[in-house]
Order: sequence, then structure tokens, then C-alpha cells
Amino acid sequence: MNPRLRFTSDGPRSTGGRPLLDVIEALARGGVELVVLREPGWTFREWSAASLRLAPARARGLRVVASRRLDVARALELDGVHLGREAVTVREAREFLGKQALVGYSAHDGIEARRAAAEGASYVMLSPIYETESKPGHPARGCSWLRNACADLPIPALALGGVTAKRVPELLAAGASGVAAAAALGAAPDPEAAAREFRRALADESGR
Repeated sequence: MNPRLRFTSDGPRSTGGRPLLDVIEALARGGVELVVLREPGWTFREWSAASLRLAPARARGLRVVASRRLDVARALELDGVHLGREAVTVREAREFLGKQALVGYSAHDGIEARRAAAEGASYVMLSPIYETESKPGHPARGCSWLRNACADLPIPALALGGVTAKRVPELLAAGASGVAAAAALGAAPDPEAAAREFRRALADESGR
């Protein structure tokens, strides 16, 4: 399955101050398919408790990956990991977790995205497409940049950074296969409804 709607946890900012796991369960009901847990301060006990809590949602199709934590992903049998430039290589993660694992990678240009694909990445994330408070000082790259980065890319690309449901059409037109968001999903007044709005936008464009 190619997840088209991803949520990334990013502390209280990404949940509006609400309990993270409550928010994730609501997002899963609304149609989020992939969750990246970026919780560097969690102990293994907290990771284990989260895995247990999210097991029913995973049984219904939600995929949960750990940001950079290969050890956690394998020990708790999560769906995979998401990597950045400073983490281990995609090739190392693939060898460690196996062929079935999801291995995502945050790429900064098309060359890096294609290299990640060649090393075995399942998907890449490209950002920031629009200005976003989560990356102050990082200029928006825009849809033209996204189109160039997606050109000849053999794996799915998710667009991140200032993404809203209304912007989904232009992101898909630029070559993204799906979108990712943090606060736009998890900090929305009603996370489940926000996820459903994103899903409608993705479905509408797929049907055209």
C-alpha cells in the first residue's frame, strides 16, 4: 500500500496540546494511513505503551513508523522508520529491518530523492513546499521545485510544509503522490474531520 496521507508528531504543536495518542486514534478514524512518531524524549516503556495502544488502529490498516529509531521499530514490530540526512543510511535501515518494512526518507532535492530510492527507500518526503512555522528561516520551495524533484522518481513522494487540504490539487499536479502534515491535522479543532477533508481532496483529484 502506498500511504497518501501522513501525520508526523511534533510535540504539543502538532496536537494542539491534546494527548498524542488520542489525536492519532482520531486521525486514523478520519483516514490518515501513516503516522511517523517523532518523540526523541520517549523511554522504551513509553514507546511500548504507545505501540500497545495503537495496535487496534494498526489492525485496521494504520501504519506506524518511528523517526530514526531502528531499534524501537524492530523490537516493537512497528511498520518501519523514517530517516533524515543525519541518520543511518537507507541501505543500512533496509538491511536491518527487512524487505517488508516501510523506510521513508526526507530528501532535500531530486538527486537525494533518487539516491534514497536506489538504496531501497519506500517513499521520500519533500519539504517545505510552502512557508511553515515548524521550519522558521527555511524558505518555501514551491510547486515548481516539487515538480523537478519528483521527475523520474521511481517511488512515491509526499509533500510537506504548509500543506492544507485546499492545496492538495496543486501538489498532486506537481507530482506528489500524497501529502503529509503535522499541525494542520493534529492541531485542528476536530482532527478526525480534518483528516476526512484531506481524504476528500485526495480522492477528488484521483478521480479526475
